[in-house]
Amino acid sequence: MDLAIDITSSCRVRVLLVPVTPIKSSTFWKHVELVKNFSVVRLGDVTPDLQNGAGAMFSSQVFQEGQMHFQFTTTYTRDHAHLEDFQPHRRIFGVIGIMDCQEWKDKDLSEGHRHFVDTLHKYPTAIATRCFAFDPTENQPDDTKGLIMIPNVGNMSFYMSTMICDFASEILSQFSVLASRIEHLPLLESPMPRAYYVAPRFDSNNTMAPIPSASTPGAPNLGNRASQPPKPTSSVSSTLLKRASTPATAHRPPTLGQQQQKFAPNMPRVPLSPPLPSPQPTRSTGLQGEGGKTKRRTPGRVKKLLADLFLLSGRLPDAVNHYTQAIELTRISQDYLWYGSALEGLTCATLLLEYLHADVGHIVSRHPTTPGESPNPNDSPTSPTTDVPPSVLLGGPRSSLTEVLQRYTSVLDSYNKVSSTSSIPIPTLIYTETCVKMARFLLTVYTSNGWDDRTLSLLVQGKLTPRDDQTLTGPQKFISIEDIARFKNSGIPRHEIAAWATRIWSVQLDDLSLLDQINIMTHMASVLNAIGYHRKSAWTMYESVNRMLPLLIQGRATLASSQRNVHDGGTLDALQRQDQETQKSTDDGVRGAVAKEPFRFGWPTLQIDILRQCIAIAEALPDYGAVLYYTTVLLKNLYQYISKEEQIRLATSIQRIVAMGKRVRQVESNVNYWGVNIVTAVEALLPIPRKAVYQHAMEPKVSAAATAVAANGDPFIYNPFTQKRNEKQTVILVKNEVCEFKVTLTNPFGFDLELQSVVLSTSGVPFNAVQATATIPANGTYILRLTGTPEETGMLTVRGCIIKIVGFAEQEFLVDHGQVDQKVHKAKDSKGKKDSESKNEITKLKHSGLSALQSSRKRETSNELRPIQFYELSVIEDQPLLKIKSTSLLHDAVMLYEGEKTHITIELQNIGSIPVDFASLSFIDSTTANPLPINPELPVEEQYEIELYTKGMHVFSWEGTKDQMAQFIGKKITLPPGGIWKVHVNVYGKRGCTGGTIQVDYGYLNRAEETTKSFYTRQLYLPVLITVYQNLEPLNWDILYLRHSAPAPKADIDDALERINSIDINKGSAFNQPIEDLLLITRQFDDRNNKNEYCLVTLDVRNTWTVPFDTSFVIDNDDEKLKSIVTIQPGSTKRITLPVKRLFLDPEKCIMPVPSLEPNKQFVVSQAPKIPPEQEKARLQMFWYRESLLRRITATWHCESTGRHGTLNIRPSLRLTPMQLSILKKEDIEFIIDITGDVKKPSHRRFECRSNEFVTMQVSIRNRHGKGSCFWGKKQKH
Repeated sequence: MDLAIDITSSCRVRVLLVPVTPIKSSTFWKHVELVKNFSVVRLGDVTPDLQNGAGAMFSSQVFQEGQMHFQFTTTYTRDHAHLEDFQPHRRIFGVIGIMDCQEWKDKDLSEGHRHFVDTLHKYPTAIATRCFAFDPTENQPDDTKGLIMIPNVGNMSFYMSTMICDFASEILSQFSVLASRIEHLPLLESPMPRAYYVAPRFDSNNTMAPIPSASTPGAPNLGNRASQPPKPTSSVSSTLLKRASTPATAHRPPTLGQQQQKFAPNMPRVPLSPPLPSPQPTRSTGLQGEGGKTKRRTPGRVKKLLADLFLLSGRLPDAVNHYTQAIELTRISQDYLWYGSALEGLTCATLLLEYLHADVGHIVSRHPTTPGESPNPNDSPTSPTTDVPPSVLLGGPRSSLTEVLQRYTSVLDSYNKVSSTSSIPIPTLIYTETCVKMARFLLTVYTSNGWDDRTLSLLVQGKLTPRDDQTLTGPQKFISIEDIARFKNSGIPRHEIAAWATRIWSVQLDDLSLLDQINIMTHMASVLNAIGYHRKSAWTMYESVNRMLPLLIQGRATLASSQRNVHDGGTLDALQRQDQETQKSTDDGVRGAVAKEPFRFGWPTLQIDILRQCIAIAEALPDYGAVLYYTTVLLKNLYQYISKEEQIRLATSIQRIVAMGKRVRQVESNVNYWGVNIVTAVEALLPIPRKAVYQHAMEPKVSAAATAVAANGDPFIYNPFTQKRNEKQTVILVKNEVCEFKVTLTNPFGFDLELQSVVLSTSGVPFNAVQATATIPANGTYILRLTGTPEETGMLTVRGCIIKIVGFAEQEFLVDHGQVDQKVHKAKDSKGKKDSESKNEITKLKHSGLSALQSSRKRETSNELRPIQFYELSVIEDQPLLKIKSTSLLHDAVMLYEGEKTHITIELQNIGSIPVDFASLSFIDSTTANPLPINPELPVEEQYEIELYTKGMHVFSWEGTKDQMAQFIGKKITLPPGGIWKVHVNVYGKRGCTGGTIQVDYGYLNRAEETTKSFYTRQLYLPVLITVYQNLEPLNWDILYLRHSAPAPKADIDDALERINSIDINKGSAFNQPIEDLLLITRQFDDRNNKNEYCLVTLDVRNTWTVPFDTSFVIDNDDEKLKSIVTIQPGSTKRITLPVKRLFLDPEKCIMPVPSLEPNKQFVVSQAPKIPPEQEKARLQMFWYRESLLRRITATWHCESTGRHGTLNIRPSLRLTPMQLSILKKEDIEFIIDITGDVKKPSHRRFECRSNEFVTMQVSIRNRHGKGSCFWGKKQKH
């Protein structure tokens, strides 16, 4: 039975629409919708009563502006039969049968009408009946009395409107009969609660028999129902006539549970409220007992019922007048139940008058007379014959909203006082419906932003919004801050709406039937949800679901006993559909088991309890599909909050549920995996180094540092505050070559997952994947390597994995590569942070409470979700493959002396099917791979020495390389498949070097079909272990001033040069240093051209090895080269003396800054005190003179016993001092003196002449400065 939950429910005449079989369900509902279009009938259009005319009590011509509101329903129960005499709008006043003539083509239509008439005994309260036959054919005659043919031609709306108006006229005429019977009742009792009545009777087919009421027409002569007045009949329930003769102190009837047990002992018992207490005797005046009190209250109750009939008939002014009289009479007699009901009816009538814009004060009400009744002169001043001022009827100048609020507050107050004046409590349904009416009324005003004509129209129509109610109260609707601000202008606070809705809990809801409890709670939850009280709404829905469970189990048990496999589609299915819709909205094209797990909301403990209840209910039904569904939901979403033992129990029960469900065909044969996505990441592994493929650009690239600066605009080569770039190497796949993938599998459950088969899921180019098996441990992670072979070139898309878990169907698990990258970046960014900070950063939300759930659902249901990003890899053409066939090394190791040079021979063989036409060699050694850090506070000269050692001395060299090590240089070769190519690599013994790697890059570039801007190469690596021993150690470097007294003869000098040049380090042994010859060469000078230009450079060389070494020093003095060879025995030290011409460098060169071998060296401001310019100039001068001296001296060594040879590095031992620099450097101003005349020269710069004779002295001055100088001279005697 539908509840009266609208504030205008009292004005609706209930009419039942029943199908006349045979008729299709779709056809029946189509005609039902057609009839519902005529639910409002204007009284001016209703056919007038032909017998009484305008003098009829409920004549439609008195107030033609009025409207009759029909409520067409298709369901019929007598659950509220005990309230029909108290509130007439609850009864069924009419029955309309719907017949489809198309189903009666070969049958007699009168037989269908007879069948309809035979079923009318089920509806004892109906006072008017009709049978509409739709879509008649031309061959079907219209000769059946009582059957109305509705053709599907012409103006069908006009025809239907006429039929409904005739139907309304009959109802109005029957209202007069009902009113006459009501007026003649000597006693009219209040309705009793539901538990006071006998339970419904059941026939042999377990169908509920109807319970007629006082005004129910008699069963006989059903064919003449329309013309005969209804006759009273006896009833098991309360009736107007029987209740009038039965005192209230009679014995209490059996309870509902007892009656159910009596008539249907096999039915499961429905829990009821505890039995009500027996009525207590009260004090009465005038008459003894409750009977006298009831008799005093009967006139007011009669007025109230007459007002209800006037309201149902659309006679609003008469309804207002009667309600006003009823209110006054019930107030005086303290009949609070009928007083409150009259206030509700008066509120409904005034709202309808306001909706019609009618002024009651200008309408003269007619005295409702009945046949045989004369006007009563003793009527009160508020009788229907008196005009009622509008201020009294409509509430005066106050607003309608305020008037309705005050009236319904008075209604609840009066209902609360019922127990104080009567031993019969108020029926719970009346109180709860009043609360729901007011809550929905305020909600309509709230959502309409105040009181206006549109709000009033919605109230009359019984709607909350102009659209469907689901748009406001649906399960996915969440009120936002914008909605609250938008509805603020309505003047209705949300807490007031919630207060009216929650007043329902002030009464015992258990006194109601289960269906009424469920309906009341559902409407209350809808109201609370619409105003944003979602938690209260959820709790109310939870209570309503708990009351649904007995009905579900009862219905399933009945179906099971009848051995019919029927699915009820009840609460369990509704919850399941809601979860599937939510899951579908979040997947965005991704299957549920593989989608990203959304952020969980709610109270996990409460969610677990609800799911456990669902599982228990489904097992009791039994519904194996529902058991399987809720078991999987519990494991998938809440496994983190349940114990390991329960996880194992639930997981093992799944197979049992599937097996049992297959037997009854409730579960499919192939069940998909129910849990979370177990594939966390899929990543392509780099192949072994000799099979890896590297991409290079055809055009030369700009340096990496310059590219980085241009990209981000950062002037610093190294900036610790910038975000580090991901330098991870890109994996490139090769056609027809096996590739490997690392698959990360995660098992969050407390039991092992056994994977029967795991294979990669790919798209794009054809890919031959290899299957594998695995077992993921409980609460663990398993790394699995999967292989496959791409068969074509192009782009390979890795979607995820296709996995078959033991006991489940094969299923595809997708992996969002974008999410994996974000997790990796977040993990890198969170390093160094506290765990709490990183956790807060991950779970940061911009909304709190249910607003967070609302925002997440908005994102899930919107189109702004980023599509899933798969892992993509490039597949290139076949590539050549080389291997190192042999080398000249033993165990890939070489032992060298410091400075020694040797070579390595490498043989490369092409073992692939593609030729090689390009090869390049690059090298790396231990000193360059891990260079020593340079302290920026060191002097610039020392930094230069470190850079020269690190980058200027190469351990490996090749015929194709140049001085710049970073430059990529290749060589075109021709190496067919199976061919061999020899490579010679030079090796230098560098101090501190422990090993190195020879890298060979090769590829096939001459592809006619390719026009790309890049090419691909592969690499071969040959690691070489290097051991370097120090054999000779130079030390004690010094520069001495050399001065001779006289020049040597030229013949002696030539002989000395000849002897020095004849010395060959490869011929002979035990060489001694030719010091005399070297010194003799330094004496080649004359007094006129130059002075002594030589200085002596001395150093000690110590042999630290066990064999003798021949050392050779070559001095390049520009115009001549001198050579000195010395044999140094093991453990001995020899002093080397080298004559070197003195130097003079250009002053511009001496002030040049110290160069750097690192082009991208970061400039660092020194923290040391600033050096004076003079000191800085001296340091630069010393540096450049040292470099010039080192370029003039070349030192080599040779071991005669082993045949090894190399160079001797003398840089570490040479450190110039200011004194040594003054000796090495020529003077800026040089004087050359010569005397001519009678003079003898005994030695250099010594002259002998006679006294008192004039001689000529010539002074030559050489200025080596870049600018002129002024000199003056003075002669002194000695």
